[in-house]
Amino acid sequence: MFRLLLALPLAALFAVPGFAQKPANAKDVEKVEKALPTEAPAKPKAKRNILIFSKTAGFRHSSIELGTRAMTLLGDKTGAYTAFATEDESYFEPEKLAKFDAVFMLNTTEDVFKQKTGSNEEKAKRESELKASLLDFVKSGKGLIGIHSATDTYKGWKEYNQMMGGAFVSHPWHKKVPVKLTDPKSPVNAAFDGKDFEIADEIYMFRDDTAKTTDRRFLLEMDISKMDQKDQNGGKRKDGTYGISWISTFGKGRTFYCSLGHREEIFWNTTILKHYLAGIQYALGDLDADATPTEKAK
Repeated sequence: MFRLLLALPLAALFAVPGFAQKPANAKDVEKVEKALPTEAPAKPKAKRNILIFSKTAGFRHSSIELGTRAMTLLGDKTGAYTAFATEDESYFEPEKLAKFDAVFMLNTTEDVFKQKTGSNEEKAKRESELKASLLDFVKSGKGLIGIHSATDTYKGWKEYNQMMGGAFVSHPWHKKVPVKLTDPKSPVNAAFDGKDFEIADEIYMFRDDTAKTTDRRFLLEMDISKMDQKDQNGGKRKDGTYGISWISTFGKGRTFYCSLGHREEIFWNTTILKHYLAGIQYALGDLDADATPTEKAK
């Protein structure tokens, strides 16, 4: 069944129970196809399979369908991986999850493993089992990837926050913002050619006990020093750092997160697609990158 589904085109997969039914806008898909990079930054060490999970238990982003299509096409075009997209949480059962090399949380929201049927005891047991399965999966040496509201998922689950790196608090900025390369030499940042840039998207702020430079390798962060006072006032973090993208490790596994991905046009931005791809390949173990925390804890 797994191989059969992988062989199906994405449009056919949406007919499978557990998939979002709304198709991505055809014109937007054309933009994505034109923007896709042709090569991966690293040669895969083996055939790679990624589980793209986009279930939402809260707010649902309109960019989910396009993002799912874009990330699937990105793997197909570059040969870096094969993606299987679902909103069926049963794929987090250990025997199913074992078929994959990484999990990609694509704009998931809130407690996505909670069941709607069964007794409270049964639902709690099932949720705990799936959470434990994901933890064991990453700890064992697999990858975890997240974009945008992957950090608006399970904000009360400490281990998930540690893996993904941040817990969403608010999004004060909905405009073009200055972004600086915290680690210009990282191969995951190669797409930016060592240059800071500006981008318009919904920019997240994270809970103070998460998204810290002392526990993960920052790649991109908002350069608040280049913003006017009015826009600076939106930021309330005690450490004054507003990470956008980072990598880390968890057990033997590797994690990559980027908060960009609210707006559809992010998915036809070639530079951002290259950044995503490099992060995905890092999480898969195909692209070597220094994940030492940006700063030493005091």
